[in-house]
Amino acid sequence: MLNKKELYETLVYDNTILQNHHQSTGFDTASQNRSGEYLIVYQRGCWLNDLGQYEEAAKCYQKALKLKPDFLDAWNDLGAVLCDQLEQYEEALTCFEEVLEINYFDHSAWYNRGNVLEHLERYEDAVASYDMALKVNARDEATWYSRGWALYQLAQYENAIASYDQALKLNPLDESTWYNKACCYSLLENVKQAIVCLVQAISLNPQQYNHIIKIETDFDKIRGDKGFIALMQELLVD
Repeated sequence: MLNKKELYETLVYDNTILQNHHQSTGFDTASQNRSGEYLIVYQRGCWLNDLGQYEEAAKCYQKALKLKPDFLDAWNDLGAVLCDQLEQYEEALTCFEEVLEINYFDHSAWYNRGNVLEHLERYEDAVASYDMALKVNARDEATWYSRGWALYQLAQYENAIASYDQALKLNPLDESTWYNKACCYSLLENVKQAIVCLVQAISLNPQQYNHIIKIETDFDKIRGDKGFIALMQELLVD
């Protein structure tokens, strides 16, 4: 496995070879596409992404797309780096919608589109995008989880719980899903279920949740309940 220094040196070498190849051949765009240059440029973008050089990675993905406009991996990766690293959400949204123009049944594009829409605080649209992703693949835990989060933001707590239940069917050991369910139950003032879910979350990751629940505002409605007080006292002892 290459370390970052070796990866960078390989990247510089490949870039030099590619430039020399252009100068010696004088390929036009069509012949570059046929020769697979778009794959070399795309891979360079992936390397730069791994190195944390996100703006340069985005430029490589964009160049690859000029060479091959229907290259789905480049659209998806460009959208991901624009959303997750550069926080250019509108531009990222355009990328994922380009993917869906090419392949309407691309699960990752529907999921990532929902993620971008969450960043834009367009939660209803995000839920609709997750619904489309689930029509393509109903067994994706991350989509059910994210759908639950968007519904939580819309204060649709019962629907959020239903989504989290689906996520837990696929991965019952995800502590963050149990915790989010507890938050929803608390906001519905269902103390018994909130405590059940909290106990599950704490048992899976005690170091994280022992502290968080003491300051979580979602539990303010039930902090006076005897059962919740008993749980807090138990955590203090631990």
